[in-house]
Formats: sequence, C-alpha cells, structure tokens
Amino acid sequence: MQHFNRTSTSQRVVSLLLSAAVMWQAAAIPAMAADGAALSLPSLLEEARRVNPDLRAARKRWEAAQAKVPLSTGLPAPRIGLEWEEIPKGTVKLDQAMLMYQLIQSLPFPGKLSARKRVAVAEAQMAAMMYKQAEWDLVSQAKAAYYDLYLLDRELEVQQEQLLWLEQAVGAAHARYASGTATQVELLTVQAEALEASTMRSVLLNRRQAMVAHLNHLLNRASHEPFGEPGPIPLAPLPLSPDELLLVAQERQPELLAFRYSAERAEAGWRLAKRELWPDLETMIELRDPAMGPIGPWDLTLALVLPFWFWTKQRYGVRAALYDKESAQAAYRAMQSEIAKRIHEHWHEAQAAYETATLCRERLIELSQQAVASP
Repeated sequence: MQHFNRTSTSQRVVSLLLSAAVMWQAAAIPAMAADGAALSLPSLLEEARRVNPDLRAARKRWEAAQAKVPLSTGLPAPRIGLEWEEIPKGTVKLDQAMLMYQLIQSLPFPGKLSARKRVAVAEAQMAAMMYKQAEWDLVSQAKAAYYDLYLLDRELEVQQEQLLWLEQAVGAAHARYASGTATQVELLTVQAEALEASTMRSVLLNRRQAMVAHLNHLLNRASHEPFGEPGPIPLAPLPLSPDELLLVAQERQPELLAFRYSAERAEAGWRLAKRELWPDLETMIELRDPAMGPIGPWDLTLALVLPFWFWTKQRYGVRAALYDKESAQAAYRAMQSEIAKRIHEHWHEAQAAYETATLCRERLIELSQQAVASP
C-alpha cells in the first residue's frame, strides 16, 4: 500500500503526528456521511481494520506462522518396513524366509527440538509485528486522508467565497468600464482573477474526488462511492515529548519489534545450527514372524545418525547462521537509531505546525478581522 501524496513528505509527516495528538485527546471526531448520518473517525478506522484486504492478508500470514510452532517440536515421521531373512540361496522363495516387521523412529539429539521451537516462535513474533505494522500503516493512511479531506473542504469553502467576491468584482468592473471610470486592462485583470479562481475550484474538486477514491480503497469500497464531509477537528498539543515517545517506541513500535524478533530468530537459528553437529539417535524394533506366536521374538536396534560430512555441510551451516545472527543484530541497532531520528524530526515538525496553527487561530485571524472591519 502506498500513501496518497498530495503534499510534500514533511507536510505529510506533520499531518500524521498532529493526527496522533488529536486522537490522543479526542475519543471521537464527528463527521457527516453523504446520507446525513453521523460518522466518526474511530468508526472509519474500525471499518478499515475489519474490511481492508491487505490487513487481512497480513493477519493470515501471522496465523500461519503461529500454526507452524507446534510443527517444529514434532518428531520425524516413523518408518514401517518388512524384512525377509534367510531367503534360500539362488531363489526368491519368500515363503521359505523368515518375515520380520520393522518400526524405525529417528530421535533428534537433545536440544534440537527446543531450538527449532525457539526459531518458529521468533518467526511467529515477527509475523505478528508485520501484521501490527500493516495495521499502523493502514491507520496512518486513513487518518492522513481523512484530515486531507477536511483541509480540502476548507480550501473549497475559501475558494467559493473568493469566487463569489470576484464575480461581484467583475460586475462592478463592467459597470465602471461602461461608465468610463475604469480601463479595459482593469476589467480584463478582474476577469482573469475570476477565471483563475474558478479553475482552482475545479482543481480542488478533482483533488477531493481523488482523496475520496483513496479512502474508499482503504475501506474496500467502490472508488466512486460518495464520502461525507469530515467534521470540525480540534487543535491539541502533542501529548508526549520526544524522549517519552522513544520509550514507548521501544516497547510498542511494530517495525522496531520486528527487527528485534528477527535478531532473536537469527540467534536461535545459530544455536540450532551448532546442534546439527551432534548425532541423532535412530531406533528400530523388529517383530519376527507372527507364525511363531502372537508376539514372537523381537529385536531392538539402536544407531547413531552421524553428521559425517560436517566439514563441508554442517560447519558451513554454522558459519552462515553466525553471519545471519550478526547481520540481524546490526540491523536491529540501526533501526533503533532510525526510529530515534524519525521521532525527533517528526516531533519538531509537528510542534512547529502546532505553533503556527495556534498563532493563526489566536492572533492572525483576529488581526485580519479587525483590519477588514476598520474604516
């Protein structure tokens, strides 16, 4: 899934962080659907979590990884066979041979099954974090699109008012030009401004339709399905400092946790590779011809499965697993640094946007209103 880029990357980041601050303090933000029914952002997010196909696919991958954990602790499949002993020389008279029934079971060296389970558990944890990251990406896209839609609606309101004012200005310029108090250049200038405002309104309407299509895609709806107008969005400060956010990220950020579980999985894989150097035990029970009795004499055979070619196979498997472990640990440390960088950069961008919005709401709008009202 890709984000719908209508603004620059920094603006999108600011929008997402402000969205998080707003949702932290506001449990529900009302909006009106196309049919007039109340619609809130939380209900939109709930629907997206429920019906989005990409999120559903990520969840199924997680469930599949969970189902593989019990498989990792199972013993190898037993083998059942027949053996004919003392077949007469130069013949294939099996009826004159002693028939024996075999049951063969391989028993892995102690510690191998537990190591395999640790690998499978770590893989399931990675899948869980990838599912959670997909959910966070979906929520971020839905919030960003919702707030972008709100911004577009406000821009359309401003553009509509400007267009009405310019239409009145065109009428007045026509009257002045007819009376000879205005030049043709002045009339053409006002007409050009009105045409530009009308074109901009059309552009904004098309952008809104594109944003609606993006939201419908996230909600698994038809792209042309109408979407209501978002309601008022309160302006709230960021609830946490960068250091506090970093502590939260260490415990809850799915992408970072996925890297941590990847390092744990590589560690478990390395330990398992070392255990592959140890021999497994193979047992074989043989039951002699039942004609000799209900439970005739039986034989027990124990054998070791030796990793005889360890210098060309298992040894290099251990070396590859060690490199995988070191690579995963380095990637985890790099992601920790990347997350810290993102938090500080995005937090300060969001804080700057909040201060700008606060200045406009508390001072600049008031001063502009006073300027318009003054004679």
